[in-house]
Amino acid sequence: MRLKELEKEGFIECTEQKTSPMMVLWRLTEKGKDTLPILMQLTAFGSKWYSDVVFEDKRPRKLQEIFP
Repeated sequence: MRLKELEKEGFIECTEQKTSPMMVLWRLTEKGKDTLPILMQLTAFGSKWYSDVVFEDKRPRKLQEIFP
């Protein structure tokens, strides 16, 4: 359901391949790619200020530690 909503809003597009078993591929659109910096900043915020919830060891991390 969420994928269909993201598709409807133009963030992703669906590519279906007629294979057996059927495989569905999702791809970011230009609009979707433009959201990546926003999502990365939210990830950085959460890993710093909510590390006790996000990580088992409760240690804050910088974005470069998560995505080297």
